[in-house]
Amino acid sequence: MVNADNLRGEAALAVPDRMRRAVLVRPGEIRIEETPTPKPGPSEVLVRVVAATTCGSDLKAYLRGHPKMPMPGPFGHEYSGIVAASGVGASFEPGQAVMGVHTAPCRACLWCERGQENLCESIMDTMVLGAYAEYLLIPHRIASANLFAKPDDLPFEVACLLEPLSCVAQALELAPPRVGDRCLVIGPGAIGLMFVAGLRRLGVQEIVLAGRNPERLAVGERLGARTASLREADLPNSFDLVIECTGQVEIWERSVSFARRGGTVILFGGCPPGTQARFDTARLHYDQIRLVSPFHFGTAAVRQAREWLLEPGFDLRPLLSGDRPLDELEAAFNDLQAGRGLKFVIRP
Repeated sequence: MVNADNLRGEAALAVPDRMRRAVLVRPGEIRIEETPTPKPGPSEVLVRVVAATTCGSDLKAYLRGHPKMPMPGPFGHEYSGIVAASGVGASFEPGQAVMGVHTAPCRACLWCERGQENLCESIMDTMVLGAYAEYLLIPHRIASANLFAKPDDLPFEVACLLEPLSCVAQALELAPPRVGDRCLVIGPGAIGLMFVAGLRRLGVQEIVLAGRNPERLAVGERLGARTASLREADLPNSFDLVIECTGQVEIWERSVSFARRGGTVILFGGCPPGTQARFDTARLHYDQIRLVSPFHFGTAAVRQAREWLLEPGFDLRPLLSGDRPLDELEAAFNDLQAGRGLKFVIRP
């Protein structure tokens, strides 16, 4: 068992010495390994992971690698769970249910001082990966800023969605829609569907969700969107706000054509490193099209996302496609690649 020195609460004595976790070895290969259970230091929190959800970024890493996810290395970053042990000075006690994200800004660098916490110079270097595991250690920097108590009436699997929803909140903070706007969301994946939910929460009534997967489009209709294909003649030059969520260069380029004069395009989906997009400069200039390409999130966006999740009428459960044990993580990503499901809940 883990030594209880510098830990608080009797629950710390129940933490095993070793745990199971998923490691992304290389693109296309996940290994489940046994490793020593981390011990929380001062102000750190050890979370027993109750639920972890699959993510589009994780899928990209599994398929082709990811510049922010080293391999081989621990895998997964959307989580919720119960505090198993906490270090001296931590704000959480063993036994508390918690939800959180995997990063926090330093609040001291140039970008943090200028209100761009999402671009903090060390936010990616200090992120915590390894949510596909029995336990996850949350360092002080993150635990003090972006770890929260989970209400009893919020399911663990829904609480996991705090991280991706924070990315959506960050984007809508940078390009806030008006209630009367006509909005187009391209790509009915989990993020696109969260944009639909976020837009509805902000009062937008006319939302079109464009894509090809009928099952995912049906979820979008349940969340309040009208669905369409990108080939429909009524799409070009008609939307106040266009949100690209596919991460495909050709869709980045086409997105501009769907915006009205004076409209805004959010280029959200991350394209493969080294790719380039080309735009009609006359369209951008003479029609005054605003391009926004948001990255990650700051603490304000995390708190906004948390407020949405706690609202009874804000329901993201339609995005969850079922539970999988840790040993079926690779199969879950293969299903997602094939277009089966949206987000799977991993139960370590």
